[in-house]
Amino acid sequence: MMPDAPARAAYLTGLIGRPWSPGASCWHLACEVEAALWGRHLPAVEIPDAVTWRWMVDTLAAHPERGRWRELPPNPAGLVAPSDGALVLMARVTQGAHVGIWLQPEGRVLHADAEAGVALDAMVTLRARGWARLRFFEPI
Repeated sequence: MMPDAPARAAYLTGLIGRPWSPGASCWHLACEVEAALWGRHLPAVEIPDAVTWRWMVDTLAAHPERGRWRELPPNPAGLVAPSDGALVLMARVTQGAHVGIWLQPEGRVLHADAEAGVALDAMVTLRARGWARLRFFEPI
């Protein structure tokens, strides 16, 4: 399912800058990219028009799809080595409220938010933007 490097780069480049909306949220992006690059089909989630931070936190914490993914623990040095396509649950404090996709060859996280739309950011950039806690999940 994985496209060759030039096709992958063209696909990802075409996503960058696409605006966020309730119908094109971080979860929608994760569903699209997981299916396109790895053939993994994540369930649809109905995003309300007036989405709130609390709704995002509660939905990501309680969704049954979380049971199909395992969190990667850090190694003894405190580092995590996620595989290409791992989901990245991001939090500003401790509650996950944003999701992205780890792209191992690029060494960056693809995500969509209301401020930037679809972006491909290094972890240091995400942390500078307030996403202090990054947790990585791989399919079971």
